[in-house]
Amino acid sequence: MGALKDIVDLTKDLESRAKDRRDMEIIHKIQSLAFSFQSNYADMVERDVQLVQENAELKKKLAEAQAEEVRIHRSIEFRKGPRTGNRWAAFCPKCHMPADTPSLGVYIECTAQCGWTSSVKHLEFSRVLAELG
Repeated sequence: MGALKDIVDLTKDLESRAKDRRDMEIIHKIQSLAFSFQSNYADMVERDVQLVQENAELKKKLAEAQAEEVRIHRSIEFRKGPRTGNRWAAFCPKCHMPADTPSLGVYIECTAQCGWTSSVKHLEFSRVLAELG
C-alpha cells in the first residue's frame, strides 16, 4: 500500500500549494477517493483472510468425512470407511483400485487389471474378512 501513501502525501503537498478554490476541491476529491480505496482494500483483505480460514476448515471436515481405516492382510489391502459402507472391502495393494474375483476366476485380483493377483482364493475370502474383525 506504499503507492496509496504516496498519493496521500502528494495531495497534502498540493493542498499546501493550491491557491484556487477549484484546485482545492479536486485535491479533496482525490484524498477522499484514496481513503475510500484504502477502506475497501482493507475490507477485501479481511474477507480474503476469512475465506482462507473457512477453506482450511472445510478441507479438514472433508478429510475427516473421507477418512478410511486401511489394513494389509494376507497381501490384500483392505479399506473400511464411508465409501465402502463402513465394511471391509478388498483393494489392490499395487494401484489401490478395488479387488474382486473375476468371472470364472479362482483368486482375488485387481479390477483395474494392473497385473496384481493375490494368493487368496475366492472360497477363502469370507474367512479372511472374518480375520479382520
